[in-house]
Amino acid sequence: MSTPRTLGYRLPAEWETQGGVWLSWPTNPATWVGHRKAVQKTFAEMTLKFSKYESVFINLESQFQEQVLDVLERVGEELGLELGSVRFFDHATDDAWVRDHGPIYLRHAETGELLITDWQYNAWGSKYPFARDNEVPRLIAGSTGIGRVEESMVLEGGGLEPNGVGDLLVTSDCLLNANRNPLMTKPQIEARLIEGLGVQRVHWLSGCIEGDDTDGHIDNLARFYEPAALLVAGSSERDMANHRQLERLRQACKELILCAGGHPEVRVLPLPEPVYIDGKRLPMSYLNFFIGNGAVFVPAYGQPDADAQAAEILSEAFPDREIEAIDCRTL
Repeated sequence: MSTPRTLGYRLPAEWETQGGVWLSWPTNPATWVGHRKAVQKTFAEMTLKFSKYESVFINLESQFQEQVLDVLERVGEELGLELGSVRFFDHATDDAWVRDHGPIYLRHAETGELLITDWQYNAWGSKYPFARDNEVPRLIAGSTGIGRVEESMVLEGGGLEPNGVGDLLVTSDCLLNANRNPLMTKPQIEARLIEGLGVQRVHWLSGCIEGDDTDGHIDNLARFYEPAALLVAGSSERDMANHRQLERLRQACKELILCAGGHPEVRVLPLPEPVYIDGKRLPMSYLNFFIGNGAVFVPAYGQPDADAQAAEILSEAFPDREIEAIDCRTL
């Protein structure tokens, strides 16, 4: 059931044709102490590779736009890549995670018209500054003329995984965390998702890879690659911090009953080998890929065998798309 404001709209799958992709450029020096130049190089690589396939829209204050163009030109020369269609929008941000703080788009089932749903964003439970990030959906709606519906519930895009035909994967670790919506019950949150996103069935999973600051975003754990097929994170028995919970997650995914009936096909996409900084494990996952027009962009971590295995699995899952690796070690 949808509210009158979202009636007739549905939450599309990421593999559907896109009019472009948004990025929020990393400019806050407090967020990237000692790493900002390297992280901006990663964002330049993303921008250049994305723009080969579709338009790239960048949230970036006007005062930084000339220097970012210089970065894009320099990195493009270094990587042998030409810059495609890129457009800057004078939208200030606190951080760079636009999948989480940006609009969650719905598409009208008959007309194809887009609608921005603007949920509240609190930086994964008020862990970091977020006031400017929380304004991004409103700013994008104003700059693009796309209609907007404001929601009162805290929700991040990385916490949602739709298949475009009514099913939605979420984790209880994230959505039921007291740092998001402490006054809402599970049935209330589920009802809000169904009404606000135009989905039919919410599938609650459990899991959070070690070091994950998002408290268990589904986009690190399980992703649809077809309406009835899932890629699920896996780890070796050596990785005891994650192995048992990911085995439970895989089994839970195999037992899901989809809206269309039946269980999904489940394939494992292994995590890379663990990396620690100052004793803390980095939350590295190949599941946090982006499906664009004509390509799937997958994180790479400087682990030749694991990176190649991930690319091969994704190539089999998306045979009609190129696989583009992005070096995400610094990011």
